[in-house]
Amino acid sequence: MLPREEGRNDRTKRTRETLEQVDITAFMFDLSGMNKGCPLDHPDGRYGYITLQDALAENWNIFDYKTDRLIGCYESIDDLIEKGWNVCKVPESL
Repeated sequence: MLPREEGRNDRTKRTRETLEQVDITAFMFDLSGMNKGCPLDHPDGRYGYITLQDALAENWNIFDYKTDRLIGCYESIDDLIEKGWNVCKVPESL
């Protein structure tokens, strides 16, 4: 397996585990000091988040990190992963 594919698989695995287990650390702690929810990034450069309440209810709604607008509703964790979203750290520039 190529290193790039391994990295992608690791991110996918971490995303799935974090969202399936509703890892409280991912939802409650943010280096920027803003606590919006579990941060996600997309290959097209967007950053979003899922609220703790939505994750607990298995509502996979992603909100834009800057504007708090709803930018996507997904049927499952698999669906949002297939559409390119992954758990991430929020860049300090946001």
